[in-house]
Amino acid sequence: MKKINRRIPVLVGLLALGIVVFLFLFSGKRPFQDLDASEITSAIVRLVPPDKTIQITDISELAEYLRDVVVYNKDNSYAKYSGQGVIFTLTMSDGTQTKVMAYNPFLVLDGVGYKTEYDSCQALNSYANRLLEEENAIVILEEPPVLNVILDDTCHDTLLGIYSWRRKNSDGTFTDMEADSAHPLDCKELLEPFETTETTAVLRFAEEPDTILNVCCWSDGHWLDSSADSEDISVNGNEIELKPGGYIYEVTAEWDAEKSGYGGTARYSFYVEVSE
Repeated sequence: MKKINRRIPVLVGLLALGIVVFLFLFSGKRPFQDLDASEITSAIVRLVPPDKTIQITDISELAEYLRDVVVYNKDNSYAKYSGQGVIFTLTMSDGTQTKVMAYNPFLVLDGVGYKTEYDSCQALNSYANRLLEEENAIVILEEPPVLNVILDDTCHDTLLGIYSWRRKNSDGTFTDMEADSAHPLDCKELLEPFETTETTAVLRFAEEPDTILNVCCWSDGHWLDSSADSEDISVNGNEIELKPGGYIYEVTAEWDAEKSGYGGTARYSFYVEVSE
């Protein structure tokens, strides 16, 4: 009678356990395979970079991409990676919100990271970038966009002042915001001078306004005298002429809220010293 090698059942058991663990960790799952477009009342996507948020109008197309997404094991190491992330925020018909970030090779669902199938995640990323490039893309401006001033190939921050802003809510209503601010001439401690020999400056908005309403300036000799008269500055596209010496500049721009439900007017100030 042959002796049974007692190690064989143990090895078979370990092999079976390994297969189960492998399938548990690496078999793909489709978290949105049963998602119906009717379950989503509204959706937006934020692309980082370039730090822009787009309103999604075709919910059915978005649902198709989400149904195709495949995830594997949990993996929160995505924070160690660099690259573009696209974050979809879905407002569901039951009032809850779900966030989905496509960050290949990861998909992050409500803050929990998973390794993901490359092709389906890349398709979701490409879809978001295509939306951004569309001519009729609705860019969501929750507040006035940042304005930078380009001098000597250097990007400088500006100070946001008074603004009047409207933003559209997910239920179709609007929220109007009014923000007051000190006069630029009263902001001596906040306006650091930009020193340059250039005679023009380039205005670079994070989102281009529909109109630059006005650009004016005051001599820095009028600090703390907000009653001083300003001088108008000529504007050519997104370039402005600078005056010799030290001047405080104020730019007033407008975004048409009727187009997208987001917009208004905003004022920005900065201080430039032009060496002659």
